[in-house]
Amino acid sequence: MIAWPLAMLLALAAMLAGCNRTSSSNDELTIALAIYPSEAERYRSFASDFEAREHVQVRIIAQTYNDILQVLKVQARARGGGLDLVELDLAMLGVSMGDVAPLDAIVPPQARRLFPAAAWQAGSAGGKLRFVPHRLMWQAMIYNRIEVPHPPATWNELALFARAHPGKFVLKAARYEGAICDVMPFVWSAGGGLCSPDDAGSVRAMDFLGGLAPFLNPESAVFREASVLEAQARGSVWIHFNWPFAIGYLQSKGLAPSVDMSAPLPAGPDGMATPLGGGYLGIPISAPHPALAAKFIKYLLNPETQRRLSHDLGWYGSVAPEPGSEEAQLYAGYTAMRPYVRARPAVDCYTQLSNRWQSTIRAVMIDHQPAAAALAGLAAQLEVKSDARSDNLNERCGCASVPP
Repeated sequence: MIAWPLAMLLALAAMLAGCNRTSSSNDELTIALAIYPSEAERYRSFASDFEAREHVQVRIIAQTYNDILQVLKVQARARGGGLDLVELDLAMLGVSMGDVAPLDAIVPPQARRLFPAAAWQAGSAGGKLRFVPHRLMWQAMIYNRIEVPHPPATWNELALFARAHPGKFVLKAARYEGAICDVMPFVWSAGGGLCSPDDAGSVRAMDFLGGLAPFLNPESAVFREASVLEAQARGSVWIHFNWPFAIGYLQSKGLAPSVDMSAPLPAGPDGMATPLGGGYLGIPISAPHPALAAKFIKYLLNPETQRRLSHDLGWYGSVAPEPGSEEAQLYAGYTAMRPYVRARPAVDCYTQLSNRWQSTIRAVMIDHQPAAAALAGLAAQLEVKSDARSDNLNERCGCASVPP
């Protein structure tokens, strides 16, 4: 298990693409995962049952999502390469659908119950499943149970809390994907969507957040997942939204469940919502061992394997903790949010769409622009003709066909 530099990994992809596929070992499955080297060791141990059963060796290449995406593109263009399975972030799926093989035939119907319906939809395009969920997560509220014995359950309660305790609530408004993940639950729970910035639901949500902006922690403009978690641990923040790793971190510091706990996100006028995140597995069209890769995907898609994956890797998994257990108490907010998971649209131009939303979020929450005007400007940007061969950004990337 080696974390290879990108240049070396690209060189390897190019070299393997020029070789005859039959030259690669038939008893080795090569998987590129976006994990740390220490996690790669644990993943290798987790995969030992599969190795024993199939009499193969599982080879883990630990890299970043961006590096894996670049190598996948190299292999797809060359129609050859050494990677049998690749893991990509959900936000990258839209630009990669054509680089991986369809998976409908290898996913049994019962496996689809392991993950929320939105998770399967995010991995599909053109009526075909291209990516399967690997390690999924979603956000919940992290709150200080000493200072906030009754966490806000609705928008109104959240507004009352923010006004009564200025600076103790955080929404991540830095110009990065975390801002989308914090803001979209409000947009969705008001009936809006990423692809419909100027509709009534989106405007209502951003108007609500604009009203909260003066009461947010001043560092909301720069906070990210790790830094706001540290602030929660210090007690300078009492409420923020984060992924399951946050509650595990606070537990490791002796702060959960004694001080900090998880709870559902506040409900809006259209109910509740939380953003889906995490990694997906796909079989490259250039995979040297697609049948073996398919067997590994089948190995992953059963409840017992999912439990082991969560336990061995320390990931909050698709299978809820045992009722009454300490884990069930710690992750109660995440378990409660499972039925309300929503996926960001898996469209070709997701990065462009996200970047424009990020700027608009900052305009409303940091620069205090009126929500309706800021969102109208964003909608106008999406309608601008991007080149002579396409209409507007919405239509070119498929966003126009995505429901709120």
